[in-house]
Amino acid sequence: MNQADRAATVTIVASWLLFAFYYVKVGTLKSPWFPIFSLLYMWIPGLVALVLARRDGLRLQIWGRPNRWWLIAWVLPVFFSLASIVTSLPLDGYVGLAQLKAQIAFRAGTEAASLPSLALWVVLVIQMLLVGATVNLFFALGEELMWRGYLWERTRELGFWPASLYIGVVWGAWHAPLVYLLGWNYPGHRFLGVFFMVIFTTLLTPWMLFLRERGGAILVPALFHGTLNAAAAVSITVFAGSSDILSRNNDLLVGLIGLGGFVVLALANLYLRRLVPPEVPDVAG
Repeated sequence: MNQADRAATVTIVASWLLFAFYYVKVGTLKSPWFPIFSLLYMWIPGLVALVLARRDGLRLQIWGRPNRWWLIAWVLPVFFSLASIVTSLPLDGYVGLAQLKAQIAFRAGTEAASLPSLALWVVLVIQMLLVGATVNLFFALGEELMWRGYLWERTRELGFWPASLYIGVVWGAWHAPLVYLLGWNYPGHRFLGVFFMVIFTTLLTPWMLFLRERGGAILVPALFHGTLNAAAAVSITVFAGSSDILSRNNDLLVGLIGLGGFVVLALANLYLRRLVPPEVPDVAG
């Protein structure tokens, strides 16, 4: 077993053991304990990465000098999320912010919900960016220390695209118990949701690795990851089948994590291939 396989195995085993404890004791997304559990779950990869890096004498570049790629990593997830709304339009009925306004009216009164749609969209985008760069950044950093940190350093020799595939599949598989047993992201199709999650993470990984390299620090994909987690929900809730985020029947179709989003990410990766061409195997001999 090589170093990458060992790191992936230790991370998944440790994470799934924590999940098993939570599932037996609580077993629901609606528990007030879930945010604490999710923080611990997302930081297990990071802790494993830090321990292995220290043991191996490997330096993980967490911070670096900010450059324009940090800004790109911050705003690109919002673009992906909004673009996935467009590509999802043929797949479900578009209701805009009607459901969000109904929630606002229920919680804060009709006056608060009377904000014009354009103004509300601006507020939502600002909220995505702020949450992505603060609370979500801290959560996401735990994962990124492993996926775009230690694991990337141990798979560089494979080349950019093979390493992206490896990391994307491992990252997606790590989510499996959350998706299948708790209905995370795909509550209406838990079994198929496991495979959709692997596809989603595999499509995301090339851009995250690219940003990590151009940005010069693990914090860059963590910023992308945190903002993505904030932005993805909006791309789902604007469709009719998402009235209940925990029991959706359109979870395989719309938004960034559905087929509509996969189209956006696949096109983005086709463009990325122009920036990072696949390595040509050495056939001389």
